[in-house]
Amino acid sequence: MPDILIPLTFEDLPVKPPLAGRPRISDDIQQTAALLVGWDKTTRRLIFVNPSGVLHNASPPVKGIINQQADGDADTYNGGDISTSEVMIRAKPTNTGRIWVNVGDVAAVDTGYPLDTGEWVRFSINNLHSLHLYFTKDDDWAIILYTK
Repeated sequence: MPDILIPLTFEDLPVKPPLAGRPRISDDIQQTAALLVGWDKTTRRLIFVNPSGVLHNASPPVKGIINQQADGDADTYNGGDISTSEVMIRAKPTNTGRIWVNVGDVAAVDTGYPLDTGEWVRFSINNLHSLHLYFTKDDDWAIILYTK
């Protein structure tokens, strides 16, 4: 039986008592654990199923909402260092300009995904810091909802 060198923790699966030291794990338990979790290149996440056993996607709980206002024409926004799993961005229905959304690179006119008045988009990202916005008009708003 192999030893667990670094105990893995899961927010959604508390282990009592907490793993300490180098517990031994059997091959069948290791295989079972591998079937219950997924890896998104950043963290391990539990796979959820419904009572009939069919896999389904579940939306994670909301962690916070940011209302970002443009401070002049051609204003930009870069998200803070906040871990997340999904982000939804909506252009406020009273906006007069367009918001350009990009992930992992700076947003600009014709660089990213365009949001017109009232439109929204949702992405899976691991950190809010990778979110970039470009506002074409002063005083326009982006509503940013991010999850755990």
